[in-house]
Amino acid sequence: MRQHPHYNNLLLSDLFAAEEKVMHFFTTRVGGVSSGAFSSFNMGNFSDDDPLKISENREILSRMFCLAPDHFITPHQTHGTGVLTIDQEFLSLGRSEVMERLYGVDATLSAEKGLFLCATTADCVPILLFDREKEVIAAIHAGWRGSAGRIVEKTIREMGDRFGSSPANLLAAIGPAISMDHYEVGEEVMNSFSLNGFDLNDPLLSTNNEALSRWYIDLKEINRRELLRLGVLRENIEKSDLCTYEREDLFFSARRQTVHSGRMLSGIKMLP
Repeated sequence: MRQHPHYNNLLLSDLFAAEEKVMHFFTTRVGGVSSGAFSSFNMGNFSDDDPLKISENREILSRMFCLAPDHFITPHQTHGTGVLTIDQEFLSLGRSEVMERLYGVDATLSAEKGLFLCATTADCVPILLFDREKEVIAAIHAGWRGSAGRIVEKTIREMGDRFGSSPANLLAAIGPAISMDHYEVGEEVMNSFSLNGFDLNDPLLSTNNEALSRWYIDLKEINRRELLRLGVLRENIEKSDLCTYEREDLFFSARRQTVHSGRMLSGIKMLP
């Protein structure tokens, strides 16, 4: 992962930066107008930051790419497994219908060009996908509920059903998220993964302190393994090693900041 060549508050995937047909970004918390706990580049539409400051931050990002803010499709995520295809029918809807359709969506996919598909995160895992062959993109928000519910699989299956995408043709960028060292979870989380068929006995995926009944899981690696299981080639996956909890200078963290946390935005679009 590298710094954007023109905007030092944005990060890029090395893998995706080499692609001529797509544009993408991962924001940091730097370079905006929000203050206090939300300082400064808060992209969280549904955080309790000042809405006018969030709007101005979004305007700043839009100007970086010479687009209007409505060219950034950002769902109202609910930590579920809802997947929505952004097509011409969706783009023809009125504003209220658009908002209704985007509620409860944690992954979007599209073959439309010129639009950024986006995901907001603050410890959860942002995942961007690009099918070079069929020219289809996707943006995924994978928290523990989405990961346990196999949102990556549901998104890739939808790409296949809708557009004929093959996992072997996909590129995947796993962005900054909380690391296993800082992601303590309870029995509810471990049981959810177990009930959905995940085996977290691998020490690279989870560790536990039996004396304290504490578990720690690696959401980024769990989702990387999912991509591999589904047929995405190892060399076509890039996983950021940046931890949102540790890097207070760069990232918001819901685990570190509790409810008063901003959000980063990740986005991908296909060029006309």
